[in-house]
Amino acid sequence: MLRLDQWGFEEPVKLRRLAPPSVLPQHFQGRLDFQSESAQNLLCHKSISITVEENAITSYNWTSEKAETCDNGEFCQESILIIKAGTKAALVVSKGCVSGGMAQTTFIQHTSGPGLVIVSFSNFCEDPFCNNKASLSSFWMPSENTATSVLSTLSCPTCVALETCVYAPSLPCPRGSTRCYQGTFQITGGGINSVLEVKGCTAMIACKLMSGISTVGVFKVKEECPRHSFTELRRMENGATWLLVSVWGLAFLLLLILLLLQPLVHCS
Repeated sequence: MLRLDQWGFEEPVKLRRLAPPSVLPQHFQGRLDFQSESAQNLLCHKSISITVEENAITSYNWTSEKAETCDNGEFCQESILIIKAGTKAALVVSKGCVSGGMAQTTFIQHTSGPGLVIVSFSNFCEDPFCNNKASLSSFWMPSENTATSVLSTLSCPTCVALETCVYAPSLPCPRGSTRCYQGTFQITGGGINSVLEVKGCTAMIACKLMSGISTVGVFKVKEECPRHSFTELRRMENGATWLLVSVWGLAFLLLLILLLLQPLVHCS
C-alpha cells in the first residue's frame, strides 16, 4: 500500500497488526473479558428469607441490596409462598438467578379461606434487575371481611411456625369453616430447605391446602398431614350421623308403643 510524502513522492505504508487476544497486555485482556461477560450475563437482585410474624403481610419489605450475576442463558426470578393462619403469616422468599423455564409471571391463590389462606407469586424475567417487587400489595392483599363473622360452635388450634408450633391457641373459626386442619409443608429450592407446621380452620377437604400444586416458582412444596386428623374427622361425621339415626329411631319406637297401647286403653 502506497501514500504520498510531503514532496508528492509515493512511499510504502507500514501496516501494524494488532496482537491476538492471547498476547494482549493483561489489563487490556481483562477489560475485554469483563465487557464480554457483561454483554452475555444477567444481573439480578439476590435475597433468601423465611419470616413468621404478626401482620407480616402488610409490613414486609421485599427489596434487596444484594446482586447476583447469572450464568449465560439464566433468568432473574423472584418467588414467594405466603401461608396465613390467624393474625400470623409465614413468608418464604427467594430472589436470584434461575436456569430453565421461560419468562412469565404467575399468581396462585391455593386456599382463599375461610380460615387458613395460602397464596404464591413468581416472576421469571430476562432484563437486568427485573426481579424488583418491593411489597406484597403490588400483587395481593388479603380480604378482611371474613375475620369479623365467626362461627362460635367451631374453634380450632391456630398457628404457623418453623418446624413445630410451640403454642397453638384455640380460636373461633370464620363463618363457612367446616373442620380443623393440621399439616406440614416441606419447602426446598431457591436456597431454601425448611419445614413449616400449620394449624387452623378451613373448609378444604383432606390434605389439599396447596390444591395439588407442588411447584411454586423455584420452590418445591410437599404438603403432609397426620393420618389421625382425618380419622377423627370421619369419626365426628359418623358420630353425628349415628346420633341423627338414633333420634329418629327413638321417635319411631315411641310412636309404635303408643299405637300398641291404644287398644288396651279402649278396652279398659
